[in-house]
Amino acid sequence: MHRSSFFKELTTFHKPQKAPFRLIGAGICMAVPLFIGYFSNNLLIGSFGSLGIFTFLYYQTLPLKELLTLLSSVGAFLLFGNLVGVLSTHIPWLIPIVIALISFSARIIFRLYRIAKPGAFFIVMVTAMGSGTKIPLDKVPVMMSYVLLGVLTSLVVAVILYFIEGESPVPQKKISLQERLYTDPAALLDALHYAAILFLATYISQSLHLTNAYWMIVSCAAVLQGDNLRAVMHRNIQRILGTMIGLLIAALLLSITFTSLETIFLICFFFLTVEFFIKRNYTIANFFTTPMSLLLANLARHQYLVSLLNYRLIGIVLGSLLGLLGAFVLTTCLKFYNRAYQLNENLDKEIE
Repeated sequence: MHRSSFFKELTTFHKPQKAPFRLIGAGICMAVPLFIGYFSNNLLIGSFGSLGIFTFLYYQTLPLKELLTLLSSVGAFLLFGNLVGVLSTHIPWLIPIVIALISFSARIIFRLYRIAKPGAFFIVMVTAMGSGTKIPLDKVPVMMSYVLLGVLTSLVVAVILYFIEGESPVPQKKISLQERLYTDPAALLDALHYAAILFLATYISQSLHLTNAYWMIVSCAAVLQGDNLRAVMHRNIQRILGTMIGLLIAALLLSITFTSLETIFLICFFFLTVEFFIKRNYTIANFFTTPMSLLLANLARHQYLVSLLNYRLIGIVLGSLLGLLGAFVLTTCLKFYNRAYQLNENLDKEIE
């Protein structure tokens, strides 16, 4: 019964209360930098601009001023994370430290301010991707301007969506950072654990000289999005299974030669598909994440993608298992700590 219920949870389709216009908005955000890059004959605009459009995925039903403050802050965080990730490639031993610091900061801030999922995930993702992209220092400002284009596109689409939805949300109560930390003291331990596991993931991926080492980091961060050990176990299985199916789809697509324009349409289609399924069924969403990622990577860099299929599977499996192991160790340690704490309390009472 326990096993069947676990399997049932894995295959359940959820029905999120999400307006269809948000899905359309996400698709527009992805399409804008890609098509600007295509028509300006500079596909790097689309490749780097797509990192900034993740800002839109944090859209919430808030008063316009609060919404713009939230999205601008997230966009600035994405831009900063990618920047320090790119800069860290010039001093490789700094990469695990940079990933850990960004992970810790993002995790604790997003938790304390109750910024809904995807939470810190995309901040870690663009930082990790930056750490896997070595760019000459004189070209860094130009590449960051492409990321900024994605952020600005998200803000414009968010404002349009706000007026289309026409809702009148109630302003949220302002709470100081000190009060937030006082009411959620576990946030500090959670952020430290998150940063430590991702530091280890970065260190291992670099030590093994994995191709596109950030795949292991991103996979580990994705699995750690689970709210508890059971949820992390779900994510671990769903991500590995979804990736295996995704690799089959990617292998099929790689046997076909697409033009740049056809590739852009495919990327937009897969992005919309991922966004549609991500809150409904995480396994199915991962069917389309792999082909989208590989097509996006090939858009400007023209890597030999067939050889990347094995490396992506290795990186995602290792990252998922490490995330699960990290969650298990923390959960077990906390249980033992609580038992020791209760035992000490009982002993103190007996002595008295």
